[in-house]
Amino acid sequence: MRNFYLLFLVLCSAILISCSTLPTSFTTESIMKTRPGMTSEQILKLYGEPKSIENTTCGSKTDNPWQCTIWRYGKFPYDRATFYFGGEYGSYILNNFDIDRD
Repeated sequence: MRNFYLLFLVLCSAILISCSTLPTSFTTESIMKTRPGMTSEQILKLYGEPKSIENTTCGSKTDNPWQCTIWRYGKFPYDRATFYFGGEYGSYILNNFDIDRD
């Protein structure tokens, strides 16, 4: 019976771990280093390549909309992160970000 409980615990742990879709680079330490104003190169060094990239207009409901590039990591509804950059290709600057590790 003890082996059954041990096997059950191992299987439950494996299922919970498989729900995380963020790379292992999303540690508490790396997240605490993240700040607006960082370059896209700094974000790449911390977290690696994004899963998806989008170029769009941000702030469209304000008086000052701006072109932004959005990097996404992970997969909704699981762990995920979104980074919003301003600037031109090659010199993106982080405007804001959202990291959700449930």
